[in-house]
Amino acid sequence: MNHHISEHPSLSPYDISLYKGLRGNNFYEMDRALQRMVSRYSETFSIEHKTAMIAHIRGYGDLVGGRLDELTEKCHKEGKYGEIVKFDRTGSRIDEIVYSAEQLESRKLSFDYGVVNLDFHKEWKYSFPNIHRYALAYLMNLNGEGGVACPLAMTDGMILALKKIGSEKQKLKYLPLVAGEGSPSHFMAGQYVTERVGGSNVSANRTIAKKMDNGKWSLTGEKWFCSNPGDLWVTTAKIEGTNTIGMFLVPRFKENGSLNGHHILRKKDIIGSRGKLTVEIIYDQTEAEEFGRPSHGLVNLIKYIIKISRIHVGLGACGNSRRAVMEALEYSKWRTAFGKQVNEFSIFARQLAEMQILQTAMTFVNFRSVDLAEKEHLASEIYIPLLKFKSSSQASWITQRAILSLGGNGIVGDFSPLPRLHNDSIINETWEGTHLIITNHVLHALNKSKIFVALQDIISNLTLESSQFPVLSYAVQVHHSKNEKFNRIILSESKEWKEMNRVYIAELAYEVIALAELIEQAVYDLKQHSASIYVDFANAYAEIIENGIDFLRNLDGVLNDPLKVNNLLSY
Repeated sequence: MNHHISEHPSLSPYDISLYKGLRGNNFYEMDRALQRMVSRYSETFSIEHKTAMIAHIRGYGDLVGGRLDELTEKCHKEGKYGEIVKFDRTGSRIDEIVYSAEQLESRKLSFDYGVVNLDFHKEWKYSFPNIHRYALAYLMNLNGEGGVACPLAMTDGMILALKKIGSEKQKLKYLPLVAGEGSPSHFMAGQYVTERVGGSNVSANRTIAKKMDNGKWSLTGEKWFCSNPGDLWVTTAKIEGTNTIGMFLVPRFKENGSLNGHHILRKKDIIGSRGKLTVEIIYDQTEAEEFGRPSHGLVNLIKYIIKISRIHVGLGACGNSRRAVMEALEYSKWRTAFGKQVNEFSIFARQLAEMQILQTAMTFVNFRSVDLAEKEHLASEIYIPLLKFKSSSQASWITQRAILSLGGNGIVGDFSPLPRLHNDSIINETWEGTHLIITNHVLHALNKSKIFVALQDIISNLTLESSQFPVLSYAVQVHHSKNEKFNRIILSESKEWKEMNRVYIAELAYEVIALAELIEQAVYDLKQHSASIYVDFANAYAEIIENGIDFLRNLDGVLNDPLKVNNLLSY
């Protein structure tokens, strides 16, 4: 056979020849779970406020699915990652981070849209509540960390801390920089806490802060993980002559315009979250300002900085895993094998449905968490660390399953964002406390009787009317059994036993909370209508947590009903 290579039979069009992925879609309009959260958590808003908020979120969904998706892909290629420039042409030290044009545009688009600072935009006439703020953060993470989501989280924490504990001078000086409309500093607030001796054990910091005659502080030491080096950052140091850890603000430049006594050593070669740089630095008499009362450094760090970062990890994991589910579902509509579409194989459809169920439950619980945080509810002390742990670990599982759903194409970095999403998910598991650290925080909160009672009150209210609806009987029965076990462990088991089994306890706590949330969503609909897709979500999730992932499914269960599975896939 004499063919031109372009006419060779093996190169003829095939099932996915025209596959374009998801770019060009409005990611908010594709996400029914997010739309439901926005609608339900804004029920008390005025019509004008709610309409304006939804329009703003929808507009960002268009950006995320379009131009931002394109920019994120372009700036995550070799030669496009940020680089350190240590010296200028004359040999003077500048320690500057240089990002690609695509990364800079991506940051500018989101910052100027008001993702973290809408309440500083003059034309915005309403408040900027958590449901709005974190719906935007969730959407941002549909493109992965992207070099933007981590800086967003740190800038968000910086803004909150400045509002709450910043001096009037600091507010006037720094809020326009990190939050001001039109500021050239697009998410350039960072966090420098971890040292070589450890990250979560901040009290082991070896950096020393010495009080100067002008009221400022001089820092000497090193920081091992410096996320998002830029214009202004939060750092910690041990106050000279004490064991007290203070929290400080460090600007990149001194008031006279000179570089502020810090030297970037190198950038970290981390496996994910590569769009923004993470570096190591040395403090060499670096000038700093106390941020809040020095004696309250650790308390303020956890209350404002770490807390906000953990909320963003939970929401970020939701966004990562939502995009993964979307990619797997879209690909399954195109790919064929053995004469039929892959989503027609029952085991493949079941796996997609389970990914959908787990991601949707995670989304509902995370938005409950940000609502509780806004209300300063006691139970948020459990929700925030719990969801940092469970959302990030579950996102790694979902993104891995999504990769496998695409077969060999799933591991190709320029075919889909899935490999990058998976690596970003692993970073989320590590950032702000690994599993053994963060579950200790969960257990510590659960062991406080007032907090545990507050959590049980929420669980009780979420499931209060569920027994009225027979279609939910299986989910309610599983929930009752799980919650009874959860209560017995917390109230009866020894401290030593709970300490040894704290990861299991955190998993159990999440299962109880997530199933209660799905049951409540179903009841909300059933009180107004005769049916609800959330009945199937609740019953299927109950089956998953009762039997386990990859175990047998009930013969009469949701996941053995092709029609119900298809409804879940179409959600």
